[in-house]
Amino acid sequence: MPEHCCEMLQDAVDGGAILNAPRNRMPGRILNEVDSDYAVASPDERPKLYLMNFCPFCGRAISRTVWNAEKKK
Repeated sequence: MPEHCCEMLQDAVDGGAILNAPRNRMPGRILNEVDSDYAVASPDERPKLYLMNFCPFCGRAISRTVWNAEKKK
């Protein structure tokens, strides 16, 4: 089981509210250019995916782009 930044994100992934998968294996159409393994999906037959930069619960960086930028500081 992957590690998540907080328990609330873990619960959201487990409950299906947030998708956690490698970007190239996400089922649906990605609508933004965020480099992340976390997305919110529309409930359509073929979901529209919105990849996330930050955890909506604790605010930590969860995209590789933001995480790498913060790490360089």
